[in-house]
Amino acid sequence: MINFPHDLSLMVCGLDAWDKEFEKAVDKTEFEIREPRLEKRLQVEKFYTPPDFRKSENRSRVSNPGLRIPCVRFPLWHYCPRCGWMIKRKLYNDAQERCPGYQFATGYSCKHDEKKRSFLIPVRFICVCEDGHIEDFPFMEWVHTEKEWNNTCQLRYLPGKNSSLSGIEITCTCGASRTLSGATQKGVLDSISKTCEGNRPWLGETKGTLGCGKSLTVVQKGASNVYFPIIASSIYLPSWEKQLNPKVIKLVEQNWGLLGSPVDDQPNQDIIRYFANWKRVDFQELLQVVSDRMQQEKTVDNTISTIEQEENEEEYRRPEYEAILNEKGGDNQDFYVKSFPVSSYKKVVTESFQRIVLAHKIRETRVFTGFSRLVPGDIQLLDKKRNLSLNPDISWLPAIVVRGEGIFFEFREDRLQDWIKRPSVKKRIMLLEKNWERLMISRNQEPFKFNPIFILIHTFAHSIINQLSYDCGYGSSSLRERLYCSKSNLHDKMKGVLIYTASGDTEGSMGGLVRQGNPMRLEETIQSALTNATWCSSDPICIHSNGQGPNSVNLAACHNCVLVPETSCEHGNAMLDRALLLGTPEDSSIGYFSLSC
Repeated sequence: MINFPHDLSLMVCGLDAWDKEFEKAVDKTEFEIREPRLEKRLQVEKFYTPPDFRKSENRSRVSNPGLRIPCVRFPLWHYCPRCGWMIKRKLYNDAQERCPGYQFATGYSCKHDEKKRSFLIPVRFICVCEDGHIEDFPFMEWVHTEKEWNNTCQLRYLPGKNSSLSGIEITCTCGASRTLSGATQKGVLDSISKTCEGNRPWLGETKGTLGCGKSLTVVQKGASNVYFPIIASSIYLPSWEKQLNPKVIKLVEQNWGLLGSPVDDQPNQDIIRYFANWKRVDFQELLQVVSDRMQQEKTVDNTISTIEQEENEEEYRRPEYEAILNEKGGDNQDFYVKSFPVSSYKKVVTESFQRIVLAHKIRETRVFTGFSRLVPGDIQLLDKKRNLSLNPDISWLPAIVVRGEGIFFEFREDRLQDWIKRPSVKKRIMLLEKNWERLMISRNQEPFKFNPIFILIHTFAHSIINQLSYDCGYGSSSLRERLYCSKSNLHDKMKGVLIYTASGDTEGSMGGLVRQGNPMRLEETIQSALTNATWCSSDPICIHSNGQGPNSVNLAACHNCVLVPETSCEHGNAMLDRALLLGTPEDSSIGYFSLSC
């Protein structure tokens, strides 16, 4: 839901309505985004950028003016802020509506002030269930718990007696009334026999056709737990681009649907020759690039098949990890990385890291695959996608492409293995595991043992993001982390993190992040980040905490030390502990960097 000016509250529609909007386009390919690895994983044919997302793949949008993202009105219950008159409006009504001036028997009425009648505004209370359904608060049922109601009943919304829910009173012309006191308590709607109807307004379903039947939770429409997007992202890997002719690469990217159509499992040379003559490129060069990409997609199919069986996000990122370490790509491609010998750096780097890689150019594709309510969703992408459309034939998902730069840190394997064997580290992680296990059980999910290396790398990434925002001038929300480490597997070989800029606005292209990764600069950034992590303005409470933050899944981590904006963290600012960096005042052996600083 999005709040617009003039008290307009709208909800973005599902992909069925997007398809109708795209039908107006003169050239639909303007909106296409291709990312073969992610397409295979999500089992879709392509991605489309939102109609009004202007910073897309070199497109001016001149040929497709006036397209927009379709929305519906929600919540439907509205009231007059002057007299309190309530009405349940229609889902697809875009026009604003003024109070009709109902004459109430008591209190203020707008009937005699026709010129001063206010526009109706949406109520701020809605109901959601754990399966992602959402509906209006049942005001009629709430007020008439002890009295029957009919179509002649007219509700009235009267806030202002005090700032709590008990100060909001809902009255009816039949004489029934009730405040909203206790409305947000768990299971309160079950007491009036009100359960979820399975409504999905973004798909046009508001009549309870699904009949969910689960308990509803009353929340305010702007609450953070109303909507948790589930985003799948992928770093573009140019492993098939052996020929570095930008014109040929662009030709293949834009016309892969035709060029990639095989004949007897081989490239269609007639189509390739046609495109070579049409675009005036070398036939043999174009044939080689198409062959390379077809071969790579076969490899991707096998890899994705393994990922789907294991449902493992880490396995999907492994090719990215290897591409960074092997320095694939080139200066005229969308992926270009270069490493410095670790010996070029000072002690704080050489004793803690195996390699530092500077990512001069990266391209990230972010795909919206679904969402959850009440609790954050996981990466069960294919299941969540069903909530986005009614038409099973829709074979695309909304996505954006962002470009940026970054610094990749690979931690030393030998140093990590020595560190995780320390008894103090094991004891520290056990505190976090108890809180995590309690959370997983409450969500009916299977708990797992933490990999201490993951907590270490994750916390280090947050500290570096906060420091780089000072050193480079970026806002911390313009920097992101991409973790290459297993949360539970101690034997996983990936031990790194990429800190990068990939923002849709101008802050994502300010430059300077790669420069900060050069020798004589990076050491100062790391040293300052670690120094800042040794002390928090909330200490000693923070460093001695046995659990803080939502669901207590952090130890020594709060907004005064290592937390970052939600858009910068892959795990919702959870699973963090700065004691793993340099230890606690009582025991420095807990810290991985204790001997380096």
